[in-house]
Amino acid sequence: MGGSFKIGRVFGIDVKVHWTFFLLLAFFAYVGYRDSGDPLTALVTAAIIVALFFCVLLHEFGHSLVAQRLGIEVPDITLLPIGGLARLKNLPEKPADEVKIAIAGPLVNVVLAPIFFGLALLLGANLLNPANILEGAGSLGEVLVYLGYINVVLAVFNLIPAFPMDGGRVLRGLLATRLGPVRATDISSGVGQFFAIAFFLVGLLTGNFLLLLIAVFIFFGASGETQMVRQREMMRGLNVSDVMGTKPRTETVTPYHNFGQVLDAVLHGYQEDFPVVNEDGGLAGIITRKEILSAAHSPDRYTSVRDLMKTDVPTISPDADLFTDGYRTLQESGLRALPVVENGELVGMLTVDDVGQASLLRDLRKQQY
Repeated sequence: MGGSFKIGRVFGIDVKVHWTFFLLLAFFAYVGYRDSGDPLTALVTAAIIVALFFCVLLHEFGHSLVAQRLGIEVPDITLLPIGGLARLKNLPEKPADEVKIAIAGPLVNVVLAPIFFGLALLLGANLLNPANILEGAGSLGEVLVYLGYINVVLAVFNLIPAFPMDGGRVLRGLLATRLGPVRATDISSGVGQFFAIAFFLVGLLTGNFLLLLIAVFIFFGASGETQMVRQREMMRGLNVSDVMGTKPRTETVTPYHNFGQVLDAVLHGYQEDFPVVNEDGGLAGIITRKEILSAAHSPDRYTSVRDLMKTDVPTISPDADLFTDGYRTLQESGLRALPVVENGELVGMLTVDDVGQASLLRDLRKQQY
């Protein structure tokens, strides 16, 4: 996620924090200082928010560790002002697996809540008297009571069937066992967007800015994942080689081609992005239409492809799954085309347009069978 930076790595998962999280800390520290006039209260308030988000992080690790046990790679967890986000490399194929992953997060909070309440009781705290974080902490016991209640809220709130929240994912998993992934996602997405609208209205009426952000996240998250599931089903069973442009149809350039040649190829040809190959045929990089046209309007003078080409470019195998490897790699790279390489040799290019042809190919196969 853009704007995030890594703060550690646990169980093979990168832990990241989005820069806006520090705005949240600054806001609560400011409010704590404004209401009390005491800098120490501001620091305590910020520390309690950090402790709260540590619970959120443990919640996300609940999802992530179960996903790993089920064979799903989890590249990273990102902490945001509205919560945490564990990024799974691919969606669970089995509905039961999605339910297991989704329920694991709230179960972490269910375990944490009595631990905090128990520690608070050991310190002599009253469970009916949690700390008011904006006024500082009267005692450590009161802070523990507050964290106990927060974990109860996290567990209950996340189990609301507002897809793509945890409860919505549980709902989709249960529906998918009978209705299939696409229909189950459509229904869950509709339910999630209903809750999103309700949250947004409540947020407007109460002036709760955080609830407004959560509502927007749910609404667009539900829509985005619905589209992703449709694309996965459209590409199911297809490999990169089924849709890619092969080498005879893919024009290549060398690092020593002059800039005028590639500009002319973009302006008068059908191809927009060009793999760059060395004299021995090995892949050296890629040069894109965007870079070529930007250079054409730049006051700087570029003489050759070497001056503009990208060298750190991911490649794909022709036998790779079209959705989990091809489509996902294209998305993550931010490029419109990627080289397809087999045994170190360029065999073609996979473009965004090629991926878009997957539905036509599936229709043709259905007609043949």
